[in-house]
Amino acid sequence: MGHFKFSQFNKLLAPPHPTWQSKKSRNRVFQFLNKEKARSSRGLRLNIGSGSRRLDTEMLNLDLLIGEEVDIQGDLLHLPIKDEIVETVVCTGVLEHVSDPHKAVEEIHRVLKFRGRVFLEIPFMQTVHASPTDFYRWTPDGIRQLMRTFDVIEFHVVAGPASAFAWQFQETMAMLFSLNSNVLYKIGLRVFGWLAVPLSWLDILLERNPMAWHAASGYALTAVKRQRPDGKE
Repeated sequence: MGHFKFSQFNKLLAPPHPTWQSKKSRNRVFQFLNKEKARSSRGLRLNIGSGSRRLDTEMLNLDLLIGEEVDIQGDLLHLPIKDEIVETVVCTGVLEHVSDPHKAVEEIHRVLKFRGRVFLEIPFMQTVHASPTDFYRWTPDGIRQLMRTFDVIEFHVVAGPASAFAWQFQETMAMLFSLNSNVLYKIGLRVFGWLAVPLSWLDILLERNPMAWHAASGYALTAVKRQRPDGKE
């Protein structure tokens, strides 16, 4: 009982994630799905790297690990799905954890129908967050190169510069006051995590700033499969 109470107390002490997102940013994926339903009501829809999150009852969840809400267990680098049978793909906060993101995008391209659409959320200015590994970050130019077989039709900052700054502040201050102790570092992440929250709120002002993409925490994009399997437009 005492251990249970300590665990609950420990969770209460945990600060929220140092990322502020407007309601508009949080809802982009749902707006995308609503548009996709209007565009094609019967298409197969796939949420890759879903974890336990069910975005829509009409979507299939695919994840590397089996779980309660996972419909298909599979690796993004080797999707267990036939060519060109998927209408819509959602993949958020996943590509940075994949050892070969170009191969991952090729797999998404392979399973999508011609002119099928994908919604991605991709990080830029973020600290290391292994799950269980963490490999990559992308600039807008890097995203265009990564998505070269797609037409990117929408591109947005999904978490702004202040969120990136808040995340860096939390990590930097925790390291600074850790005295090289891992225990003190973890305590510092809790303390400075709470202090970082108000910093992230500056994104309320920066979200619509036309320069926000220069130092954004992350981006959201919608892309359409452009090339046919034979490479023709």
